[in-house]
Amino acid sequence: MRIYVLGAGSIGSLLGALLTRAGHEVTLIGREDQVRAIEERGLRVVGLEEFTVYPSAELRVPSEPPDLIILATKSYSTKEALNCASGSIGPETWVLSIQNGLGNEDLALKFTQNVLGGVTTNGAMLVDWGVVRWTGKGITIVGRYPTGAHPFVGEVVEAFREAGLEVEATENAVGWKWVKAIVNSVINPLGSILEVKNGALLEDPWLEGISVEVAREGCTVAQQLGVEFEVHPLELLWDTLRRTRDNYNSMLQDLRRGRPTEIDYINGKIVEYAKSLGLEAPRNELLWALVKAREKK
Repeated sequence: MRIYVLGAGSIGSLLGALLTRAGHEVTLIGREDQVRAIEERGLRVVGLEEFTVYPSAELRVPSEPPDLIILATKSYSTKEALNCASGSIGPETWVLSIQNGLGNEDLALKFTQNVLGGVTTNGAMLVDWGVVRWTGKGITIVGRYPTGAHPFVGEVVEAFREAGLEVEATENAVGWKWVKAIVNSVINPLGSILEVKNGALLEDPWLEGISVEVAREGCTVAQQLGVEFEVHPLELLWDTLRRTRDNYNSMLQDLRRGRPTEIDYINGKIVEYAKSLGLEAPRNELLWALVKAREKK
């Protein structure tokens, strides 16, 4: 399979490395420093597994249409990334968003109807240019967006399994995107504001109680929109916290590097959808505001 990974950050680099090792023709599109490091030394995975692979790395999207484009950019870069890739999206090309947040797949549908929604609870961290740490193994879910089945989903699932990931197909991708967004609406802002590892949310009864209330708000909004869950968000939340208890979440990593976060596309989107329904989501709105305040420091 010819695969372009748009966004050679933490999760994009991890997926790109694993798919390259499995024998797929992978091209990573990323920042100049990351591209140069991969060209000079290869892409190294450390942590749960250790190996080095040598995928292609480019600053721009190649013109030849691939079989699969994996969107692994931050949500605020989705529109720009899709515009850059628009000339490479052929009639048989599929676009898979593996991003955090809500709304990315809806943007992709403006470029092609061949859109897949994906979520993953694998933990990854870019520790140096060309070096990604696999910090926690989790599950990956892939399906046609917003709902439905397609044979290509099975091909992607098989490719990911060959790469060493625990992955399943779904016919309810939009449901899974909401589940993951609700999980992130808890872990990311709380961990970022308090500067704690994920496991702290399990170990402190006060934080555990807040986590439940934030998640319940998101569940209420999703259910009012008609979204159905294959797994309850609280179940995935506790599972994710257990699997990644020693991780600092990606939002906190962004804040520490002085970069924008994806809070607008997680808690912010939940608040936006709530208001469209005439509802309130005060806990999500508070967390949204606190993280936005930290971004300005």
